[in-house]
Amino acid sequence: MKEESLRLPDTFHAPAEKASEEIVNSEFHQLSSDLYFQMFTEAMPDIAAVVNPQRQVVYANRSLLELIGETDIESVIGMRTGELLNCVNLNSETHGCGTTKACRYCGVVNSILETQKSGKSSVHECRITSAEINEGQSFDVEVKASPIPVGDQVFIILSIKDISDKKRRQVLEKLFFHDILNTAAGLNGIISVIEDQKSEEETKAIINFAKKTGCELVDEIVAQQVLISAENSDLELNIVRCNSLQILQDVSAYLSYHEVASEKKIFIDPFSHMSQFESDPLILKRVLINAVKNALEASDEGAVVRIGTKIVNRHVNFWINNLGVIPEYVQSQLFQRSFSTKGVNRGIGTYSIKLLTTRYLKGNVSFKSELEEGTTFFINIPHSLK
Repeated sequence: MKEESLRLPDTFHAPAEKASEEIVNSEFHQLSSDLYFQMFTEAMPDIAAVVNPQRQVVYANRSLLELIGETDIESVIGMRTGELLNCVNLNSETHGCGTTKACRYCGVVNSILETQKSGKSSVHECRITSAEINEGQSFDVEVKASPIPVGDQVFIILSIKDISDKKRRQVLEKLFFHDILNTAAGLNGIISVIEDQKSEEETKAIINFAKKTGCELVDEIVAQQVLISAENSDLELNIVRCNSLQILQDVSAYLSYHEVASEKKIFIDPFSHMSQFESDPLILKRVLINAVKNALEASDEGAVVRIGTKIVNRHVNFWINNLGVIPEYVQSQLFQRSFSTKGVNRGIGTYSIKLLTTRYLKGNVSFKSELEEGTTFFINIPHSLK
């Protein structure tokens, strides 16, 4: 008698069991031998994959193969979607795609599970970051799972639409038509107030406030400019000799004018290591500014955000600590492009930190978040990019 599935222990989300290789191959040949089914999936404008009850791919169209750089469909049969894209969350647990804590928030897995339960189509948006494709590309996709009966078995066909451009446009529109417009309007109002001031001291105070507002405006525009250039691989490196403590001091001084630092303090750890290293200071400062801004935004009035640096194995390790704790559902999606705790269409901060650090500074980003010590981000870069 055929072995129905390979049984595995309980997981954090979806079942881990997989169908045996014999069954998966039988399902593939059943679908691939149907000419009309092949024509239907190839005619679909989006990526299409058919999965069995164990969420394993038993058929895929050419669009999916092109995305992952494969030419032979049989090489992907039996894999799950996260395994095809080499999802970064696969490394966090032992039972594969759909079984980790992060998978609880995966639109692909949840679409499949909902369709299996209801017998009806289910649509979800999903953010997936690949550990390999294009040096860690993040995908924003819309996934529609629909039941499809074939013979005496019901498979699920996944239609996967790339909505990355749509999400990018939403973020940019939100930023430029809302945030930057509000900041510019505020700056204009401040200038109007200056004209009415009679006291020199009051005028100086308002001018200082105008400087802070102007810094915020420039910061938002530069952040978007850098991010777009980075994603388009147009960002050029300018590698020079840097001083680790000077970098921290520059970041602290820059943010002291920012509204996000109001009623809060940035403290440079006096035990920080001073080191000379070779990197791109502008990109590094952009990474650290984003990280420190996030820490300040997560802190209450009167809080202190601590920053520092140390040398470990010919790498420069910058760290940023605040006393807040990141909820589990946020930790699982933190570096995804369109995810943000600030509201819909605001997700660029942590994503840009990781993109710039890994793709351009050739380093890595990590964090830990614990009740006793708060949240600490680590930006680890090599001692030299030359």
